[in-house]
Amino acid sequence: MKSRFTLLAVAVVLTIAIVWVSVFTMDPFPPRRITIATGQPDGTYDALGREYQRRLRREGLTVELQRTAGSVDNLNLLGRGAVDVAFVQAGIYRPAEDPEQRVRGMAAIYREPLWIFYRGESIGDGLASLAGRRISIGAPGSGTEAVVRAIFEALGLPAEGANVVRLTSAEARRALEQERLDAAFFVASYVDVNVAALLHRPDVHLLGFTRDVAFARNFRYLTPVRLDQGLLDLKADLPRRDVTLMAPAALLLCRESLHPRVVEQLLTIARDVHGSGSLIDPPGRFPTREGVDVPLHEAADSFLTRGESLLSRVLPYWGLRWFLHLRLILLPLVAVWVPLFGILPWLLNWRGDRVLQRLYGQLRDAEAEAASARSETALREVIGRIDALRGHIETLAQRLPLQRQRDLYHCRVHVSLVLAEARERLAAMAPPTPEARV
Repeated sequence: MKSRFTLLAVAVVLTIAIVWVSVFTMDPFPPRRITIATGQPDGTYDALGREYQRRLRREGLTVELQRTAGSVDNLNLLGRGAVDVAFVQAGIYRPAEDPEQRVRGMAAIYREPLWIFYRGESIGDGLASLAGRRISIGAPGSGTEAVVRAIFEALGLPAEGANVVRLTSAEARRALEQERLDAAFFVASYVDVNVAALLHRPDVHLLGFTRDVAFARNFRYLTPVRLDQGLLDLKADLPRRDVTLMAPAALLLCRESLHPRVVEQLLTIARDVHGSGSLIDPPGRFPTREGVDVPLHEAADSFLTRGESLLSRVLPYWGLRWFLHLRLILLPLVAVWVPLFGILPWLLNWRGDRVLQRLYGQLRDAEAEAASARSETALREVIGRIDALRGHIETLAQRLPLQRQRDLYHCRVHVSLVLAEARERLAAMAPPTPEARV
């Protein structure tokens, strides 16, 4: 019984040790909740965040949305670890500002053009015509402000001054409609409510890029997007003429420590949402690694190269979490208890053999002492030990398993044999009675 208790204690200790090692060496459990930084209220990122939230909720992953000023703000939040995932415009990530590489890319999910709306007569000589006019270059911390500043610097145009203001998309739209602005920049999808509203206004015009190839070569994160007349709205004939815009990609970024299964789940949702394409993006192009100017998360690289893992394909997110929990329980069972139950019969047999060997050793010694005893007192002492050994064997018979009973009965027979021989020798040592002498 003591041996069995020791064996059980060792198994329990090994189980606890393996569980502890598993927790610290395996992937941590996928979280139940994540936070996604979106953008300005009623903007494209805000709408996307709500769509991702709805779809992920069905998979068992709760999403909290955090509205922000835009891409720059989102990037800062990711770098500080304040959010898990963010929609960020391509072209604003600076490796020098992320020395610990806390930010990772997941995929480019669609193209969002740079829209330039202006009032007044048609402009024919490009962005230079906006010099001296009252313009909005995007809200502070937004991707719009970042890309406009870069373009203005390349063109030698001022990004500061009394005529340059920084308004949110909704504020810039209202200012244009109320004639308080001459022009405004927006980086947004064509379905953005502010862009759609301005496209429908006859007194507001859309400025195209006439040197799109030059801009694309100088700004690697910008790609030309041609909008043919009527592409966005056939009935309203929008845009009213062919126009070429420059578009950065909208990126899905995350913390470098985000669980790989969450990354796969997000990219699966991105594929469902953006994979069918749009009026300006061909089907099957997104999500993609092309246009991602941020180091890719390892799980995202694997997903975009080889597809999702087997577990993610066959299990929903909630089922995946349960599977990983069960794996932590099953591993100790497989590693400790299965081998334990495999060797337990052998161990018990070995233990039984040891007990029998010890009994036979004691019996052999007692038999030798009985054979060499020279006095009745010594022989009686040996007989008492043999009798005690027989009682010990009878007690063992009640505790050992059935498969060992035959061995114990054999041992009892042999003990009885030796005991009988010792008693015969004792009888032979006794002095003869008077009747025997006559």
